[in-house]
Amino acid sequence: MKFSFPTLSITIFNALCLFMSCTASAQYPDRDTLAVDRIGVYPLPIFFYTPETGFAGGVAALYLHRDTVQPASRPSNVTGDFIYTEKKQVILEVDGDFYFDAGLYRLLTTAWYKNFPNSFFGIGNNVPSSARESYTSLSYFAKIVFYRNIFSQFNLAPLLQYESATTVQKKAGGLLDSGTIPGSDGGVVSGGGIVANWDSRDNTFAAYSGSFYQLTAVVNGKSLGSDFNYSEVALDTRNFFEVFPSQILAFQTSAKIIDGRAPFQDLAGFGGQDFLRGYFDGQYRDKTEVGGQVEYRIPVWWRFGAVAFAGVAQVANRVSLWSPDRFKFAGGAGIRFLLKRDDRVSLRFDMGFGNNSSGVYFTVTEAF
Repeated sequence: MKFSFPTLSITIFNALCLFMSCTASAQYPDRDTLAVDRIGVYPLPIFFYTPETGFAGGVAALYLHRDTVQPASRPSNVTGDFIYTEKKQVILEVDGDFYFDAGLYRLLTTAWYKNFPNSFFGIGNNVPSSARESYTSLSYFAKIVFYRNIFSQFNLAPLLQYESATTVQKKAGGLLDSGTIPGSDGGVVSGGGIVANWDSRDNTFAAYSGSFYQLTAVVNGKSLGSDFNYSEVALDTRNFFEVFPSQILAFQTSAKIIDGRAPFQDLAGFGGQDFLRGYFDGQYRDKTEVGGQVEYRIPVWWRFGAVAFAGVAQVANRVSLWSPDRFKFAGGAGIRFLLKRDDRVSLRFDMGFGNNSSGVYFTVTEAF
């Protein structure tokens, strides 16, 4: 899975909005803190930590607008932010989430620029940590997804995306410097596809019940302006069960299959803050990935909670190579602090452990 700055920044915005509105909510208990009745711009700070970035901070602005014709609908929003990390990574991004016709249509837009020092370990399921080499890429990305609710909780959307990347620094004599790795010299990825999902979760930040199933299929090709010809299919499933009051058992499975020649930055993988915490995001990458994870979430005292998690995943050049003995295992535990009970948005501190690998994560909202 890829480290998603747009998702991270949006959830940080929401969490900080909720945190700063707690006093106002106490004074006006009937007011939904997310039910903005008028146009508003909210400046916010950002702070988080992951192994891929180190400590990171920045500034952000959140613009909210509620449809006056349908005041019960979710508010549309535009978010923008600037992030600078301990590892000298620079991220500038703008995201939009727009609702139309009482939620019948939803438009998601994402655009970002990154100057991003990162690490590359090679391709495959058994690359050693000692193979790590540093590189820096400059990239621009834009994506549009336009959802239409078909029936009940089923949604369907066309997708368009564009990415331009340039590798500006490589390790001399390393794998990327050899020129044999697709995408090592940068290039353009451009394509389109379709997204279908079923979402019956009772809460998108921290579900107590319900399920989420999403299938994404994308084709990138020269006829669409891409330097790389390949297709990809990704499946994400999530299920949530309230075993005891406020004690949640959560499951997630993930699979991705790529056919064709994809740049190394876009290969399937795992690790990072959300999927198999304990592994560096992108250490293991290849044309296919399959895995799953489970969490048990319990309240402890006041606004504090605890989480235990475990998962397995593997990558391979093709599906026929998937095997039970190729899975990488990860597990760990974490602490949660609820910023606002009604909306279930939490600060998250996790420690994850893999095979000769570990990671510490401080961010916002549950991993899935």
